[in-house]
Amino acid sequence: MGHQHLLVLPRSKVWKQVVGLISGGANAEAIAGAVSEAAECSMIDASNDVGVQHAFWLLTQLPLAARGNEFSKQLTELGVKVGPDPTLIEITSAFMSAIDRHVELSRARSDFGEMAQLSAIEAIHVVVARELPGLFGVTGGEVKSAIAGLATVKQFAVLSREFFSRLTRRHLDYYLSRELSAHVGSDQRFTSLRDHAAFNDAITLHCAETSRIIKEFSGEWYSKQNYEGGIDPSKAGRFVNVAAKKIRAELRRRRGLDA
Repeated sequence: MGHQHLLVLPRSKVWKQVVGLISGGANAEAIAGAVSEAAECSMIDASNDVGVQHAFWLLTQLPLAARGNEFSKQLTELGVKVGPDPTLIEITSAFMSAIDRHVELSRARSDFGEMAQLSAIEAIHVVVARELPGLFGVTGGEVKSAIAGLATVKQFAVLSREFFSRLTRRHLDYYLSRELSAHVGSDQRFTSLRDHAAFNDAITLHCAETSRIIKEFSGEWYSKQNYEGGIDPSKAGRFVNVAAKKIRAELRRRRGLDA
């Protein structure tokens, strides 16, 4: 794909059907499912993307590093270069830089990779922040403890769901954002910006509900893989491939149920 942003939906037959659903007043579930079907090859490409797979692999390693006695050192060995007693902001910033360096070395920078970067950073921040006593005056030790807690079956499932929910939303938005804006007006699908915003919120909620399927199996997978020798980048990559297939199938299923 090569780091290029689409301005409008492609004009093939399947994409024209998506546009017809938008202008015809179809709900968020139907449109999300249709975009998923039309962009199936794109979603497959995304699941094989170097940046996407590396972002997820780092997510699997972060809680394990926090469980060790040398958190900063272990993060640095992963490429997440932080100082002693790092804050959450320092960790997420270094996490993003680590993905940047990896894709630069791989010469594989893409829009998908950037989506994964942002999705991973947001997932870490949202999930970890829930376990902290507040936004201010939080110690590095409290941050380390909160991140270490993500290594459980339950909490890693929450983290992975946040990541894939946000990644799915960004992937759909990659195609939909400019097209939806073209349908705002007094005689259009969305008669106001408020209607447009409400629809975007519905798409976001739909992606969150769709990603529940990831939560159902990711925690057990994480525990099993760590017990059987750990998660290397190739195992993480295979999980991303499986997750993408499950999300595509769930989007189709939900479109059928709501049709």
